[in-house]
Amino acid sequence: MKTVGQIIRTARQKRSLSIDQLSGLTKIDAKYIGALEVDDYSSLPSETFAKGFIRNLSQRLALDSDELVAIFRRDFRQPVITRTIKTRHHFIFPKVSSPLLPFILGGLVFVIYLIFQFRAILTPPKLEITSPASASVLISPIEIEGDTAIDATIFINGETQVKPDSTGHFLARINLPVGEAVLEIKSINRFSRTSSQKIPVTIISK
Repeated sequence: MKTVGQIIRTARQKRSLSIDQLSGLTKIDAKYIGALEVDDYSSLPSETFAKGFIRNLSQRLALDSDELVAIFRRDFRQPVITRTIKTRHHFIFPKVSSPLLPFILGGLVFVIYLIFQFRAILTPPKLEITSPASASVLISPIEIEGDTAIDATIFINGETQVKPDSTGHFLARINLPVGEAVLEIKSINRFSRTSSQKIPVTIISK
């Protein structure tokens, strides 16, 4: 399919008009007509102006303005998309020689490992208590059950110490005196980061 520039140039030449003469008839700067005829869209003020030029020229040269604008849209936008894809390909996927590839991959793995280690150092362990519920009325001894990080240790009221299993689940049984009490449950990981919960309960008998 012919380009906009080819169609306009052919129509102008059929009418034996120079670019300057066509410029005088349409009031469009000759340099813009020349740019259009060679499909040099980068020299045009903007896409909107270019469409206006094409419609004006189409009217003067008895051409189908809608068809030319449609062709212009195809040719104007496609090169932009192509250049963008090529640019991204160049920066995202640079050529790497084969001997360097194992070192680069190894470096990436090491960086990812450091990120996870750093995150573990800064992040407190999770602590989810499934039993007992807050404000429960219980009979001693009571069971304390929940989930935490697998590398953490559970401390209950600063005395009872429990290690979770390989999934992070823990279960402990403690005696409490009759009356109101507050369970203070702490989870401390190997980096000394701490999560804690306080659960009020009422013991009615032993």
